[in-house]
Amino acid sequence: MEDYNSKNNKGLVSIIIPLYNAEEFTSAMIESIIAQTYSNWELIVVDDGSTDNSINIIRAFENKDKRIKLICRPNEIEKGSPSCRNIGIQNSKGEFIIFFDADDYIAPY
Repeated sequence: MEDYNSKNNKGLVSIIIPLYNAEEFTSAMIESIIAQTYSNWELIVVDDGSTDNSINIIRAFENKDKRIKLICRPNEIEKGSPSCRNIGIQNSKGEFIIFFDADDYIAPY
């Protein structure tokens, strides 16, 4: 039987989330991902120029969990969710990719 939690990234799931001013949802969204029974994942949050406290919330989680990564969309790249998703894909290491929105929550299984 294959070990999906091995360090060779077999079964690694890259969760990519574009983020823009979602402060009221951000903590609950990340906590729902952390609570997953499947632990071989990375979370890539790509900020699209938020002006609220979203970035600080993500950074606090990033400092606690090495699987969480915040990327800020460079100004020379067009604004919008598609650009943020593409940035996330370019920075992902997973065998599988799933896209969420910043106000999505996921069941723990």
